[in-house]
Amino acid sequence: MVQRRRTTAIRKDQIVTAAKRLIIKRGSENITVRAIAKEVGLSEGAVYRHFNSKRDILSLLADIIEDDLLGDITTSIANSDSCLEILDNILKGHLSAIKQRQGISFQVIAEIISLGDKKLNRRISEIIDKYVVGIKGLLSKGIKSGELRKDLDLHGAALLFFGMVQGLVNIWALSNYEFDLEESCEPSWNTFKECIKEKPF
Repeated sequence: MVQRRRTTAIRKDQIVTAAKRLIIKRGSENITVRAIAKEVGLSEGAVYRHFNSKRDILSLLADIIEDDLLGDITTSIANSDSCLEILDNILKGHLSAIKQRQGISFQVIAEIISLGDKKLNRRISEIIDKYVVGIKGLLSKGIKSGELRKDLDLHGAALLFFGMVQGLVNIWALSNYEFDLEESCEPSWNTFKECIKEKPF
């Protein structure tokens, strides 16, 4: 029984990973259970033994995205006390993972939204809301410590941080991944940082 559960978990992970790869290569509108099965090297029936539909596969993928994005915040907070340094580490972590194609959450978010499934869109919206709340909490601590401006609009700044990454990744994908993410993000990050940090008297 334990071996069967382990095999099921491995198979599910393979299926979701294949869906992730296909979304990036072909776009969500071209993803089918047949295409996923072929990518993994399974029959369609084998995929259906683990998932009832493509939506179920994408729903699990959304859960993984949530763990990745919120995990990046938690990990970065544990490694520094400075709000700006934590934000910088979160940003670098996102971009590094995206560049290496190991954590492609931001590309997948854009593709799931483009699919137009209302239930999945609500799920992605919930994930983004949680992410924004996490960034707002970090910014709030930065205000209390005196590192960030006291008049900072927490919600607006958190949305800008998320949008900075999501927008850059969209442009990167549209360019066929032809420019360096870290280099291209640096001017936006520097501008964002200057706008939110407390200025010396």
